[in-house]
Amino acid sequence: MAAGTGLRERKKAQNRQSLHLAALRLFLEHGFDNVTVAQIAEEANVALTTLFTYFPAGKVALVFEQDEDRPAALRQAVQNRAAGTDVIRAIEEFMNSRLPFDTEDKHSRDVLELIYSTPQLRSYVRAKWTDCEDDVASMLAPCQPTAPAASLHALALFILECPDLAAREPSPHEALSMLLDNLRRGWGLEVSSS
Repeated sequence: MAAGTGLRERKKAQNRQSLHLAALRLFLEHGFDNVTVAQIAEEANVALTTLFTYFPAGKVALVFEQDEDRPAALRQAVQNRAAGTDVIRAIEEFMNSRLPFDTEDKHSRDVLELIYSTPQLRSYVRAKWTDCEDDVASMLAPCQPTAPAASLHALALFILECPDLAAREPSPHEALSMLLDNLRRGWGLEVSSS
């Protein structure tokens, strides 16, 4: 039974990966708007229904290999941060491990260019961050115990817009750090570096 479950999970992961890679290949070659989900399914050698089983959000989601529960992953990263690391620094470290910052090779930079030149994809990426607003506001609350909820939500939204802003810069990691440092200072959340 365990072996069957393992095989099933491996097959699911293989199908998901095949669809993702086929979609990227076609999008980069022909442009996002010029490729259909049927073409992607055919390229990956799976049924169209299989494509929607793995990527219910359709064509937009195919660009992204994993469809994590971003708020849960972010909460976990903040909860598991090293001692002496403030909440915003933990969020920055988490952001640096996700798009648009994991672009070490040319292929990744090409994918980033695809995302930021396609309004639907850019909107999807931004929503992945801004959907974390309530979670980030609750993480910030202990840092500003007397702050009104609206202030915490505003700071959360400013933080969550930083990946989109930083991605447009030549050095996204540096831009993200600068933006978050400015927010930290502006909101009086400076902590010692020790």
